[in-house]
Amino acid sequence: MKVIHVKNSESREACLARLCANVYGQDAGLTPLVTFTGISGVLFEQDAARLFALADDRQRILAMMLLVSDIEGQGMEVTLLSAPEDGGDDTHVKQLVREMAMRAPLRVHANDATSEAFFRDCGIAHWLDMPDGVRLGLSSEHEKVEPADLTQPLRFNAQAIVQTFKREPETFEAYKARFLAGLERFDGQV
Repeated sequence: MKVIHVKNSESREACLARLCANVYGQDAGLTPLVTFTGISGVLFEQDAARLFALADDRQRILAMMLLVSDIEGQGMEVTLLSAPEDGGDDTHVKQLVREMAMRAPLRVHANDATSEAFFRDCGIAHWLDMPDGVRLGLSSEHEKVEPADLTQPLRFNAQAIVQTFKREPETFEAYKARFLAGLERFDGQV
């Protein structure tokens, strides 16, 4: 198995569409489309987000992860993480996080003890208590900092995207078509 940085724009868009669909599910309303739009139209355009996949020897995707850089370049936040429905499982997702934690200055958020335990199993050992009550894990490649010293990950404005969709139906239709085309193109291969 190996970790692959998905750089080809068509493959990356297909993987992003599947990742958004997997993470949010079919009952999430506009959230998968808004996330897809913000990442592909803002963060990928600014080179602020990267998509990685864990693939087997036949290039079959077993897990996918989206990393978003912070403003100062201190680290990269795990933003979306999933295994394809017909591919890998939690073991593969953990392996992808573990591999990336050894290579990059990762940050992960844990809202509860279960998610913290999941990331601890992936090798994330340094944890900070954040002011909002969330626990933040840092990989061994991340410089050790205090919560006040961390810079924020780059973000897109989801509400602005929703408002744009309402004001500009053609923009909504264009991104919806790209999202659906990406889902159709996704074949589970890198």
